[in-house]
Amino acid sequence: MKLAFPDYLARLSSAPQGPQTACFDLDRTLINDYSVKAFFLEGVRSRTLSIWGLAAQFVALCRYRFGSLDYHGAMGATLKDLANLPEAELMAMGERAFKRRVAAMIYVEARALVAEHRRLGHRLALVTSATRSQAAPVAASLSIADLHCTEMQVSDGLLTGEFTPCHGEVKRRIVLDWLAEEGVDASRTYFYSDSDEDLPLLEAVGRPVAVNAKPRLAEIAAERRWPELTFIEAGLPTADV
Repeated sequence: MKLAFPDYLARLSSAPQGPQTACFDLDRTLINDYSVKAFFLEGVRSRTLSIWGLAAQFVALCRYRFGSLDYHGAMGATLKDLANLPEAELMAMGERAFKRRVAAMIYVEARALVAEHRRLGHRLALVTSATRSQAAPVAASLSIADLHCTEMQVSDGLLTGEFTPCHGEVKRRIVLDWLAEEGVDASRTYFYSDSDEDLPLLEAVGRPVAVNAKPRLAEIAAERRWPELTFIEAGLPTADV
């Protein structure tokens, strides 16, 4: 069910009151592209990553996007160059990538949506298959306290190249376990996403919403009459320009 964004906000503001949670995907939902691009460009710019490593990662991401490589294979390939990198350096690289590129990629509509959920007193969470170094600066910028993401494994302060995923069925389990710990009913939880890869979690919550939906998710949203939104404008808020 496609809705104009102002109409959706009006419906949201008149929704039943009470404890509720709003979960947001990151790439193409809160921001207008894939955060990993900005992250690895910053890595090459700072010479933390090699140009050859970036090329290999780009190929892996393309294969993933077009379906010839699964999520775990793509993540393994893109994170291979990060083994033995200090975790602190990875997080600093993420902060620089955010300031240089990602901050301006946040949708204006996404900022307004997060603000409306906050005004309504809903608990907010960013739930993404991106890594903490990619996602944490966005969460902080939008004042989203809870972050569930792919976690890099660390030994003695150095990355091992291994990771704990937050994707697909695992993402669903992570969020449902968190909601249960917090005493929040999944039926009173919103989840905003662009991809059918998030179908396990979209189906598990009471208020699924498709945002900038990829073709398969758009089909499913239409069949099930889920709200479907299109975000268009991205950029820094006026006060930050």
